[in-house]
Amino acid sequence: MKAVLDSSVLIAAAISRAGVCAELLEDVLTHHELVLSEYIVDEVREKLIEKFGFPDKEVRQLARLLLRVATITEPATIPPGACRDADNLPVLGTAVAASADLLVSVDKDLLSLNEFMGIAIIRPGDFWKRTTG
Repeated sequence: MKAVLDSSVLIAAAISRAGVCAELLEDVLTHHELVLSEYIVDEVREKLIEKFGFPDKEVRQLARLLLRVATITEPATIPPGACRDADNLPVLGTAVAASADLLVSVDKDLLSLNEFMGIAIIRPGDFWKRTTG
């Protein structure tokens, strides 16, 4: 299964390292295909440094790791208005370009869509309900 994890999930995984998002990231890396775009990785980098005060060196290492372990795709162009928050258009575009099965997020604007072009948009806690069974 192809899964796109948005920056909010990746940031939560980096911060907690033992919570639901960290377990989700590990499961995706072990059993599925993680798909990201440079846009998502740049969002992770920017927010970890500016919002959470992570050391630059640690953030650079994380970004390099994500770029190495994920399939990196260029986001498809998504029409304005497809999502309430225009900043999420490249995230949706990443999922569309990759023909992802799932987009995992905690972003309310994305979650309000439920699905986009056949791609389910789910919370981290719902991931295992979708992938097991």
